[in-house]
Amino acid sequence: MSSSRERERKRFFPTNCRGFPLHGRYRTNGQPLPHSMHFASFLAFCLTAATACAVDFSPAIPTNCRQVVFVTAPDWSSTRGTMQRYERADARAHWQAVGSPAEVLLGRRGLAWGLGLHASAPDDGPRKAEGDQRAPAGVFELGTVFGRPAREEVPWLRMPYRQLSPATEAIDDPKSRSYNRIVDRAQIARPDWHSSEHMWKIPDYELGLVIAHNPQRVPRAGSCIFIHLWMEDRTGTAGCTTLHRADLLELLRWLDPAKKPVLVQFPARIARENLGGF
Repeated sequence: MSSSRERERKRFFPTNCRGFPLHGRYRTNGQPLPHSMHFASFLAFCLTAATACAVDFSPAIPTNCRQVVFVTAPDWSSTRGTMQRYERADARAHWQAVGSPAEVLLGRRGLAWGLGLHASAPDDGPRKAEGDQRAPAGVFELGTVFGRPAREEVPWLRMPYRQLSPATEAIDDPKSRSYNRIVDRAQIARPDWHSSEHMWKIPDYELGLVIAHNPQRVPRAGSCIFIHLWMEDRTGTAGCTTLHRADLLELLRWLDPAKKPVLVQFPARIARENLGGF
């Protein structure tokens, strides 16, 4: 090999590279490949990596969205992360941070790709499933606020509100027609579920907000995901994102349905590589 070719090779293949040995042939089961096949394999590898890194989640945020709840965690297995609120005047304006960052508690097993406004996932991270104890990663609409207080006790709320009652249940039975819905059991003629959360009995649900994860209600893809109150003795959730009381109240006061708020929730690396503008 000429000295110029050797220098060029070292630019791309360090001496400790095991995937592409020093003499230009990639071996599979001990059999050398021709140079042409070696280059084709390397090119395919590069294109695959480039495609994975090229996914941009920014278009998943609707153009009419003017409020973003942005949550990042150190990695897929992290149980804690940081929330920062953002706002913009219109689709052409830059996102501006609002208030101070707040600590959040996530799933007991961290995060997993959920189903929301985003169309694809560029990383080979985990996919959310029912009962996996992971909070969903992606871009999601934010829905109804719920809680124990009567509506007149929270006059400062601008988001739609649902007062919980002893009959309020969150259905997590994938075989039910009501899967991934909050229902009033007294209004269901023939309840067909065998598993649900009785929301009235759960202190964490004193006040919360629905995350529109799995809006098509795909069976076993995960259900009834919320932002809600962080009880001090909790070290992880079943899949929700939780905030300390003061931070949750500040968030709920700020949210405005006219500004079409969304939740953006990712491991930090995914957010850094695949989401611009924040």
